[in-house]
Amino acid sequence: MKQWNPLGIASVAALLLCSTAAQADLTAEQVWQGWVDYYTAMGQQITAGATDMQGDTLVVSDVTFASKARPEGAVSAAIAEVRLKETGDGRVEITMSNDIPVVMSGKPADGEAFEVKMAVTQSGLAMIASGTPEDTTYDFTASEIGVAMNDMAVDGKAAPMSIDVKMKTASGQSHMIRSGGVGIDSVFAAETVDVAMKGSDPEKPDSTFDLTGSFQGLKGTSKGLIAEGTDMNDLAAALNAGTNFAGDFGYGAGTYQASFSGPEGAGNMNYTGQGGTLHFSMAKEGLAYGGSAGPAQMSVTVPTLPMPLDLSVGESAFDLKMPVAKADTPQPFSLLMKMADLTLSDAIWDMFDPAKNLPRDPATLVIDASGNATLKVDIFDPANAQSEQMPGEVNDATLSELKLSAVGAELTGSGAVTLDNAAMPPKPVGAVDLKLVGGNALLDKIVAMGFLPADQAAGFRMMLGLFAVPAGEDTLTSKIEFKDDGGVYANGQRIQ
Repeated sequence: MKQWNPLGIASVAALLLCSTAAQADLTAEQVWQGWVDYYTAMGQQITAGATDMQGDTLVVSDVTFASKARPEGAVSAAIAEVRLKETGDGRVEITMSNDIPVVMSGKPADGEAFEVKMAVTQSGLAMIASGTPEDTTYDFTASEIGVAMNDMAVDGKAAPMSIDVKMKTASGQSHMIRSGGVGIDSVFAAETVDVAMKGSDPEKPDSTFDLTGSFQGLKGTSKGLIAEGTDMNDLAAALNAGTNFAGDFGYGAGTYQASFSGPEGAGNMNYTGQGGTLHFSMAKEGLAYGGSAGPAQMSVTVPTLPMPLDLSVGESAFDLKMPVAKADTPQPFSLLMKMADLTLSDAIWDMFDPAKNLPRDPATLVIDASGNATLKVDIFDPANAQSEQMPGEVNDATLSELKLSAVGAELTGSGAVTLDNAAMPPKPVGAVDLKLVGGNALLDKIVAMGFLPADQAAGFRMMLGLFAVPAGEDTLTSKIEFKDDGGVYANGQRIQ
C-alpha cells in the first residue's frame, strides 16, 4: 500500500496521459491491441466485456485492468466504455467514460488487511493516436483530471479519511515504441493542482485534520523500457533484463492550509513555497530519488502555546542513490541532505532565549556523502524480503561535505575511509578532518543562560582538548585517523 507501483493506479492514469510520430495509417483495432500489449507487458491483466466495430468506431465496453494478486497488495480498475474512432486521416480519436473506479487491496505479512477505493476522473478529454502500431504517439488535453479517495478500510474497519486531487488544464504526449520490448517517452503539464485531505482517528473521534492546498505549473517528463519477455511482478528479474524507468518533475509556487484538533485543543498550519523539483530513476545500475525546493515559509499554531510558531527556509534538497542488483564488484551510492538558511521567528527564540544571548543567524545543515558497496542479493527479490542476512557490505565511504552552522558557531568536515570487511566488525582505514569555529563563545553563552553548569562546561572544554587543537581565534581543528593497526587517532594521539 505504501509503495508507488507502476502496476497500480499510475498505469490507469497513464491512459489519460498518453504520446509523436510518423504519419501513417493507424486503425482502432491496432490502438486497442497496443493497449493490451502494453499493460500485459506491465504485468497487468486487461480484459473487455465486449468489442464492437460500429462503422468507423471501435466500442470497447466493461474494460478492466488488474495486477496479479500478491500478499502485499493488488490493484484493479474499470472503464465502462472506451470509444476509438478512426478519423479518416490515419489517426484515431479516443474518448472514454469520465469516471474510472480503482480498488487497491491486500494483506502484507507484517501488516493489517486493507482496502482503498479510489476514482480517476476526467472532463474535456481530447486524445489522438497517430503513427504506426509499432511506433505510436498519443497527444491529449483535458480541462481537468482528478484522483479521489473517500473509502478506506483497515482490518475490516472503516478509516475516516478522504483525499481529492484535481489537475486543471492538463496536456501531454506519450510516444510508445514496441520493438524488443516496450519503450515509452512522455511529457505532461498542468496549470494548477488542487489538493484536499481530511480525516480522523477511528479510535479518537475528536482527533481530526483538514488540509487544502494548491500549487502552480506542474510539469514532468518520464521514460522507460519494459524488456521483452519480462514479468513486472518480478521486479528484480525485470531490472536485470534491462527494464528501466526515469522521470523528472517540477512544480511552481503553492500554498496549503491545515487545521487539526485533539484532546488538548485545536491548531492550524499555513505553508507558502516557491516551488521545486523531483526526480527518480530505477534500473539495474541502481535506484535514485531526490528533489529540491526553493524558499518556503510556515506558520504553526498549537493549543499548548499562546503564539504562532513561524519559520522559513531558503533552500532544501535531498538526493539518494543506491545499488539494487546483486554484483561481484562494488557499486556506487550517495546521499545528500541540505537545508539552508533556516530562520526561526522571534517568538520561537524568545521561548528559550528572551535575553537574546544567542545569535539569531539563519542555520544551515549540509551532509554530502558517497561511496561504494557490494550487494550480495537483489534488493527487489521477494525471496530476500524476510532474510536476516546483511544484503551487502560497504567498501568505502567519502564525506565530501559536512556543514552545520547555527547560533554563531560552525562545524565543517570532510574525509574518506575504506573498510576491511574481512574483520568483524569491519575495520575502517582513512581520516576525517573537522573544524569548529565559534564553539567556545557558544559554550560561554550557554553557561550564561543557565543551561549548563560552569563545571560541566569546563569538563567539556577539557574533552575538546583531547580531540582538537587551536587553529586561530575561537577555532579548533581535529584530524581523526583510522589506521591499519585498528587504532583511532586524534591529531596523532591514539584515543582507542
